[in-house]
Amino acid sequence: MITKLVSDITMKRRTARDAPPGTRASDATPDAVADAAPAGGSDLPELGLVPGVPEWRTTATLAALQELVEVSETVPAVVARKAGLSTTELHSLRHLMRGPLGPVEIGRLLGVTSAASSGVVDRLVSRGHAERRSHPGDGRRTEVVITDSGRAEVLARMRPMFEALADLDASLDDRDREVVERYLLGATAAMRNLMS
Repeated sequence: MITKLVSDITMKRRTARDAPPGTRASDATPDAVADAAPAGGSDLPELGLVPGVPEWRTTATLAALQELVEVSETVPAVVARKAGLSTTELHSLRHLMRGPLGPVEIGRLLGVTSAASSGVVDRLVSRGHAERRSHPGDGRRTEVVITDSGRAEVLARMRPMFEALADLDASLDDRDREVVERYLLGATAAMRNLMS
């Protein structure tokens, strides 16, 4: 969302600045701007395209990060739809793959009420993807456990991505991996700052 906002601001500024002669900036489309742009344009990053952040540079790394964030926002909905699940159900299964959770814990992780969480668990149980069990340490409590069916559903849908990412990671040497890790951790920290 953050990078999409930056992209939208960037495109509006480019459109307004690069509108073909005789065209109102508000009528200029990105295609019209691209068609009107001189051949062999500057390869330098755009400067100051984020209001209040004059040092912003639209670089290839920021564009790649933006694309990663945008794709990662859409993947859960697409995967859930293919699996016949809601996005919330898919996220619940993902959390349950790490271990049993109580319905209240699931609600907290999903950011929903305990009543909504209970409905999600009911649907997963009815599909055979999860089971309710008595908590081993406190028989008054219930925990939710992913079933083999639920685990197989998640892995079948996600395995191609995990394999491709593992191959990509294996192609990096230690120095490359250190740079990528530092960049991604820094980007994550920048986004988390908005949540505090």
